[in-house]
Amino acid sequence: MTRPHRPVTYPSGTYPRRMPEELAAGYVGERTIEGFLKRVGREYPQPRVKEGRRRLWLIDDLDKAIAPPNSATVDLAEEL
Repeated sequence: MTRPHRPVTYPSGTYPRRMPEELAAGYVGERTIEGFLKRVGREYPQPRVKEGRRRLWLIDDLDKAIAPPNSATVDLAEEL
């Protein structure tokens, strides 16, 4: 007897370290997955995991892509 598939849940306000396109798009603030995918390779990084149809983006890569231009020299937490 096979067990039924159980859906994955995330606590509200959190994101996993590796995200599929629908979560990655929401994380960077895109309104649609298609809008996100159009910008991958230019504004957003390529996925780190590419296994067949499975594509996953790392949260650290996405953070670097959406950080303010001079954030490498500024402590973002200090600015808050």
